[in-house]
Amino acid sequence: MKIFNAILLALLLALSALNVAAKPSNIPVEDFFKNPDYSGLQLSPDGKYLAVISPINKRRNIVLLETADLKNAKPLTAFDDNNVGGYFWANNGTIVFTMDSSGGREGFSIYKVDIEGRSKVRQLVGATFGAGGVRSATVINQLVDDPDHVIVQYNGRKATAPDLYKLPIDSRWDSQRNFNGKMQLIAKNPGNVTGWLVDNAGNVRGGSSLDGLTGKFFYKDIGEKEFRLIREFKVTDEGLSPVGFDFNNTTLYALSNIGRDTRAFYTYDPNTDQLGEMIYGQDGVDMGGMIFSKKRNKLLGVTYFDDYPRQVIFDAEEKQLRENLGQAFPGKEVNFASSTKDEMLNVVHVGSDQDPGQYYLFDRNTNKLRWILPTMSAIKPDEMSPMKPIKFVSRDGLDIPGYITIPKNSDGKNLPIIINPHGGPFGVRDFWSYNAEHQFFASRGYATVQVNYRGSGGYGRKFEQAGYGGKWGAEMQNDLTDAVKHLVDEGIADPNRVCIYGASYGGYATMAGLTFTPDLYKCGINYVGVTDVGLLFTSMPKTWEPAKELMKIQIGDPEDEALMRRMSPLAHVDKIKAPLMIVHGALDPRVVKQHATDLRDALKKRGIKLSNDEWIMKKDEGHGFRKEENRIELYKKIEKFLAKHLR
Repeated sequence: MKIFNAILLALLLALSALNVAAKPSNIPVEDFFKNPDYSGLQLSPDGKYLAVISPINKRRNIVLLETADLKNAKPLTAFDDNNVGGYFWANNGTIVFTMDSSGGREGFSIYKVDIEGRSKVRQLVGATFGAGGVRSATVINQLVDDPDHVIVQYNGRKATAPDLYKLPIDSRWDSQRNFNGKMQLIAKNPGNVTGWLVDNAGNVRGGSSLDGLTGKFFYKDIGEKEFRLIREFKVTDEGLSPVGFDFNNTTLYALSNIGRDTRAFYTYDPNTDQLGEMIYGQDGVDMGGMIFSKKRNKLLGVTYFDDYPRQVIFDAEEKQLRENLGQAFPGKEVNFASSTKDEMLNVVHVGSDQDPGQYYLFDRNTNKLRWILPTMSAIKPDEMSPMKPIKFVSRDGLDIPGYITIPKNSDGKNLPIIINPHGGPFGVRDFWSYNAEHQFFASRGYATVQVNYRGSGGYGRKFEQAGYGGKWGAEMQNDLTDAVKHLVDEGIADPNRVCIYGASYGGYATMAGLTFTPDLYKCGINYVGVTDVGLLFTSMPKTWEPAKELMKIQIGDPEDEALMRRMSPLAHVDKIKAPLMIVHGALDPRVVKQHATDLRDALKKRGIKLSNDEWIMKKDEGHGFRKEENRIELYKKIEKFLAKHLR
């Protein structure tokens, strides 16, 4: 109770410093879709500094603050074209970060910036793109015990075969030769390895390959020179995925659904290819992540997501501390976002469906909690609308989960509804959290529905594979149609005011809704969506090619012309009745712009010409709009489109 009282007192003091929420109003579009004020907070290993992502030049850049008083803010980067992606402290004086340097083509380069002096940015590994595909780099191990190096995965030699390198932080990329002379090759891809397993010391211990539908897992102990084939399996069968090692690099953890439908955490012995004890599992949903303490060399707990985010903490002391924090923030999700090397000073992020989040500093030595920064200061949580879980039964008997956000000032009845299918589609799902789009729609009077239709991830193997094999535009689309029927039957949705809006596969579902159920929707917004399923196969990025056979099982065989025509909304444009808005990025590497231009041209042949508010093709964007000014323009046009067709 002493810990809880200290936390609660610090919380009350922090909240007293916040502004009282303004009266509800027609919140500007910019407030929802500008870059967050502060995000991705990371403490330096010694705790002296706090790095944050903050908008400079309307782009995500890294800013340095002194942890003690949050003073002397110092921009470490000032990009005005691209956004900084992920970053971390390599040591007390250097930050390593990634950025898409290919203008939206998803070619990620790695950079470093020193916090002292003029903070000059240096490129460590550069991305390239061309006819042979995108060459891109990813940090896969930060080597916290070796502050001078990181382990990176880079496909510079062959687009479909990433190699592993040990990369010195004190090095430089030669942009003319596309080469860093200090990079040390530590694992050369034999040609079909799609992922590597590295232990905490940076030793390469395993690799996973994919050949058609056959997966293989290779392994070697420390000191062994050659990999051994440990497991061969069909990728659509039940199986296991190594997650990582404990801090002593002895015990290997794995996610597995062997003998069960959902994935649970186990220990795993690669030498005998045997699962050990089950650490934790849940019926109905897959497990998510693991929570570790490096200081204590201990697995503290695991996470998963059913209707809401869950944590299961095994360590008694840690469990009590986190429960006390949770009691201080009822109805909120509390996460440890960063910590110092000794784990005593921590950044805690607290958010919910109505709150994009507040950041606090928690000192384990004193049990004091101090509010420091908001994620988005313009968003007032008491003006936002709650997101609630829903569930209904499909026409063929499947339980379909999802979420609905209903405008808080409405009676929740006979509302205009936006069906918002997620992208992916396989292995992806929607979650309970703050969602800027849904809160924006709610502020304008629209309820928004997310459907975790069959094929979505997180609910076990059977549910995901229920979406395999030609189910696009058919059973998967029926789940969305059944969601509308359910909401109409419940009295929530006005059947004459239903719109569908989605991105990527969600854009496909939008077009499938308008073509296969043309009387159901009053309008549709297709954002970077697939319109020609056959084109998806012939234009896929090089890095997707190893998974092509699996995609045939999941989606359908592109050689089956009748199936491709049946599934592709482009072949059924003559059935469209509702107004349509098309949004795309000209540099999209996943769903190439031809999906959008072919659709526009097909509409034009029918005498339907899209206005400048209904056709948005941005030459400087890829698979989704990352530039703040483009996002704001987009949602202002969406606001006009919905007001015209959904009121």
